[in-house]
Amino acid sequence: MPRLTVAGRATRSHPAERGTVHATVSFSGEHRAEVIARSEQAHASLVAQAKDLAAGGAATWWGADQVVAFPYDEWLKPSAHEDQVKVRRFRATAAIHVKFADFSALSTWVGAVSLEDGVSIGAIEWTLTEALRDRVVADVRASAARDAVVRAEAYAEALGLGPVRLTALYEDGLRPGVGAQGAPTAGIAMRASAVGGAESGGFELRPDDIDVTAVVTADFEAAPTA
Repeated sequence: MPRLTVAGRATRSHPAERGTVHATVSFSGEHRAEVIARSEQAHASLVAQAKDLAAGGAATWWGADQVVAFPYDEWLKPSAHEDQVKVRRFRATAAIHVKFADFSALSTWVGAVSLEDGVSIGAIEWTLTEALRDRVVADVRASAARDAVVRAEAYAEALGLGPVRLTALYEDGLRPGVGAQGAPTAGIAMRASAVGGAESGGFELRPDDIDVTAVVTADFEAAPTA
């Protein structure tokens, strides 16, 4: 029987439902105890704010999972007529992550903490809730499989062949001997980014819709015409 190999693809877009802010506290100086104390104080302030946001419902989760403290050497030139001297300095950094359901509150908080000494915003990660993500992923998987069937039937008809029968289906990247061509993980990809403007306080953040994509390849056998 003639064999047809086709790709199936489907994409669904949905507005982001959660935004996770990744913030870092960082201080450096010549005195270890002072650096640690300033870092602890600033980090404690962010943690207290995160707890309040979660208690009020603006945030659904917060976490603080990274602390780094280390000495390093810095070469300084006291004056134009003096040689460089090596000075031992210390740095301490601590991270905090806050997941927001209220994007207006997210905007206001980012604007406020960006003004705090030693605080930097690393990124904002836009996602769907797990429940919606699972439903959308299931939908695009089914749609990608149906797309493969439609493609195979169209090729078979164009070639004057009979009905097609599925013999194998692979998520993107799982076909033996062939690398991923579309989605990077198990045939599913998600994408979102953000653009900005100005609203009422803080930054206005309007994330792009999150694209959920499924890619498959499938083998079919087509019955030859009599």
